[in-house]
Amino acid sequence: MDSCRYEPIIPGRCEHRDGLDIHVSHLRTVLRGSMFPSLACFTDGSVVLGAASDEEHSPRVSIRSENGGQTWRPIGGLRPDFSDHNIIELGDGFCTSIWYETKPLADRPGWYATRRWESDDQWRTVRGPLDDGTLWLPPDDFDPSKAQWFHGNTVEMPSGELIAVMQGVEKHGQGIYPFHVYLSRSEDRGRTWRFLSHVASLATIDDPDGVLQGPWRLHGPCEPCLVRLDGDRLMCVARLVNDDQGAPIGPAEDTYHDLAWCVRGDEIHPGVMRLDPAKYYAPGQPSVPLIISWSDDAGRTWSRPTLMEQARGCWPRLARSGNLVALTFGALAFPRWGNCVTFTTDGGRTWTDPINFAPFLTTGYTDIVTTGPGQFLCAFDCTPPQPWTRHTAHWVGVVDIEVTA
Repeated sequence: MDSCRYEPIIPGRCEHRDGLDIHVSHLRTVLRGSMFPSLACFTDGSVVLGAASDEEHSPRVSIRSENGGQTWRPIGGLRPDFSDHNIIELGDGFCTSIWYETKPLADRPGWYATRRWESDDQWRTVRGPLDDGTLWLPPDDFDPSKAQWFHGNTVEMPSGELIAVMQGVEKHGQGIYPFHVYLSRSEDRGRTWRFLSHVASLATIDDPDGVLQGPWRLHGPCEPCLVRLDGDRLMCVARLVNDDQGAPIGPAEDTYHDLAWCVRGDEIHPGVMRLDPAKYYAPGQPSVPLIISWSDDAGRTWSRPTLMEQARGCWPRLARSGNLVALTFGALAFPRWGNCVTFTTDGGRTWTDPINFAPFLTTGYTDIVTTGPGQFLCAFDCTPPQPWTRHTAHWVGVVDIEVTA
């Protein structure tokens, strides 16, 4: 018997959900010492995966696959930019990535400076950063002293215009982070952007049962993701939970069974909460649901956001294959643990029960791209303990998912 043969960390499996057969591949580690992964898949079958080398704003490390995520190679060394984040390939092969931060232009009320990168060869060679871009937001609705970010994704419409879903701090919002979600549009491939519509704020969420009155703190809607369903129909999903302080956590225990599931009290930053340093804590009650909204007119108007039943936590990401839409999300509870995927075949009205494809302590930041008909590549991170102080223990993994009816 060959005792040195390759064995995956977690083997593949098949799950059955609402008439769908969902095949989840074995798990593969693709980066060490990294976190917050992002994915981009191109029409030639290649994939770029970028991640933070340390904390959120640390230099980026990127790897590339030429075969849909099966094998990988590094791309250069560490880079101080986010050029591998929020990449979109347009129908003509042109690619662009918009930097998430904007800066108000002091002499032009309502206008903000933007930064982007461009490529004509599926991100093998990249131009940028290009600092000649602008964004216009109506001054009556937006305060230039407050953050306005391209902190979502970008989609191309049949007309050729680009629509970006954004996150900003409300002009008159209450609380620490009164985020809201809105859209901007570009008719020149991402150089110039103009406000299009409001999507969601805490004041617009439909919550007749008072679910949001529970023990969790809330951000305003943030970390949005957009998908085009067909024609001019769009769907948007966003995060609400704020677990920066006082999040519900499991009871203190003297012993532990598995450190992949729990943390010691002194491994939680005291700024988040102060715990007994000699006790062990598993995740507490489920996190706050994600919210979902729809537009039938290319994003100009939106339905009232509602709470999802299956999906919760952080950083929702969407990918579509025909009428099949996949949604990934992470941080199912606190400490942040688990990364899931759920599917819809009816435009987001109903969703399958989630599949936890990466049951680890995590930032909760996943990503997903479509690699073929009914085929997806998912990325996640494993970041013990919390909040991510032992960077040598961190790693980024991927799984393939194939869905058949």
